[in-house]
Amino acid sequence: MFPVFKIFENLFRVPSGPKCPECQSLLVNADCPNMDCPQKVADWIIRWCSPDGMNIPAIDESTAKRLAKLHWVIHPGELYELSPSNWLQVDGLSEQGRDDIMQQLEESKNASPSSLLYGFRITGVDSRLAKRLVEAFENCSMLREVKPDKLTSVEGVDARVATAVRQWFKDSFNKKMLKMLERNGFRFN
Repeated sequence: MFPVFKIFENLFRVPSGPKCPECQSLLVNADCPNMDCPQKVADWIIRWCSPDGMNIPAIDESTAKRLAKLHWVIHPGELYELSPSNWLQVDGLSEQGRDDIMQQLEESKNASPSSLLYGFRITGVDSRLAKRLVEAFENCSMLREVKPDKLTSVEGVDARVATAVRQWFKDSFNKKMLKMLERNGFRFN
């Protein structure tokens, strides 16, 4: 009887450990694995809208957090799918603020390839490395197909970063975002 009891005990045991303070998901290596975590979403929006990214200062940290908590945005591509009436529902935005956001979102579609690459939030790719990668491979489309040994030929790209770049472009979630951005006027080549 004892081994059977242990099997059932293990099946119904609630996992324990440190949890994300925002969404209560169990942390994995001190990182929240939940792609929908409002803090992770807000952090991505903040990076996307930063001066090194798409340069959308009208979407500040508090606006990014409100959007994430509303669950209207999981990745930056969804910013471009929000309608003017959606923006009316975001608390704390003035009419001028909404107008600024709409204008800056439109202008961001002409961002440089390195700004796009930085905004993608690829592990290990900061703004300087994004510029070097674009210089080496011309645009973001080329990075989709580059082999790891070619990536590591770029200064600052080790095997870990090369793997992160390759995985990012192969990930179905990120592919969906890229298609959404393309649909909204972004060009990656």
